[in-house]
Amino acid sequence: MSLRTLQAEGQGWSFWGCWRPRRGEEAGGDFCWVRAAEGGVLAVVADVLGHGEEAHASAREMLEALEEVMGSSPEAYFGAAEAVAARRRGCALFVGFFAPLVLRYIMVGNMRGWLVRSPRKADLLFTQPGVVGGRKVTPAVREVSLAGVEGVIVCSDGIRRGFVPALHHGLPERWGMGLVLCILEKFGLPEDDASVLVGKRWR
Repeated sequence: MSLRTLQAEGQGWSFWGCWRPRRGEEAGGDFCWVRAAEGGVLAVVADVLGHGEEAHASAREMLEALEEVMGSSPEAYFGAAEAVAARRRGCALFVGFFAPLVLRYIMVGNMRGWLVRSPRKADLLFTQPGVVGGRKVTPAVREVSLAGVEGVIVCSDGIRRGFVPALHHGLPERWGMGLVLCILEKFGLPEDDASVLVGKRWR
């Protein structure tokens, strides 16, 4: 099984990501992607429908499209991902622009995310129903203050629904790749692709 990781920093944030295909596959359709942009950091977590090489091919093309987008607008990156998804395979998608004080994000489908305020408190990010690349989705761009926020966790539906950061004492305190791998190992579903992105805000 192929395990992929990333680490990136910029504009007061550090990010760690990890994704892997379902058991028995060498490649899958989940991925995380982070880029420093003017005034903040752009982060994407995607879960392409299906599994295996076909899902991976769609994910790879989506990554290439994201690399070609310039600027810090979540809508622009969403549009690039949607164009690929419409041609290839649909996906669930999180796109967020993390500035020092504000998060602007779009989240569609079976993604989950939280703003972590303390080891015992995390606010759920809002998602909208649908499949990116299926029936046309009008993305809802949400903006939230990061005052009092320590960090963020975003995951695909390959992470068990039972995972809720505030209910697992100790997890959000362990910022870094160790936290990402711990979530993936303890809560990842073997029968599905899975991805986790963790961001730490440095005040």
